[in-house]
Amino acid sequence: MTVSRTLRIAAAAATVLVLAACGSDNDGDPATGEGNPAPDLRSAPAELTWREIAGVSVPTSRVDGPATGTSVNRSGYSQTPQGAVLAAIVGQTALAVADDRAWPEVVNTVTAPGPGRDEFAAARAAVTVSGSVPADSAPRFVGFEVTDYSNDPLSAAVSVAQTIGGDDQLYAYPVALQWIADDWRIVLPTAEENIDAVELDSLDGYTTLEQNS
Repeated sequence: MTVSRTLRIAAAAATVLVLAACGSDNDGDPATGEGNPAPDLRSAPAELTWREIAGVSVPTSRVDGPATGTSVNRSGYSQTPQGAVLAAIVGQTALAVADDRAWPEVVNTVTAPGPGRDEFAAARAAVTVSGSVPADSAPRFVGFEVTDYSNDPLSAAVSVAQTIGGDDQLYAYPVALQWIADDWRIVLPTAEENIDAVELDSLDGYTTLEQNS
């Protein structure tokens, strides 16, 4: 079966929608560590540039990552909120667009082990993905809000704002990540969890991601 690119992008976003609740059960302050300054949750990644993955433009940074990998399978992010933001955006895009040959390695690289990953892999094996995303259905990532950043274990929750194609309507979806094996990994939900993307009226409270084109 071949799935339309629009649906694949939406499905990949949906797999990470429930993740905002996964960041930490801690009600304390963000990850600081004794004697360490509070993390900067507001600044955009440093030296931001954009690259295309199968028709989708994603932000990257020489400072915050991804630092390694080629094509759709990228990794190596800074251990900062900015690194988590980039891992969330680049990782969820890779999950959506990786073709039938690349997706197993992509899943192992960008997601954390667990039942959510297992369910995603089983569902992904049942469909066929190829080609690039048409411009009229490609997401455009325009902003983010780091809603949680905590230690023990180091984890982050990021709300990513985007538009789709030429539509100006803003949407936001939450992505949760954990720092595993010296990199940020997306924690995929199980099918029992059900949180949808939400419409935004504006980017108030979000840090904007400036496009270079």
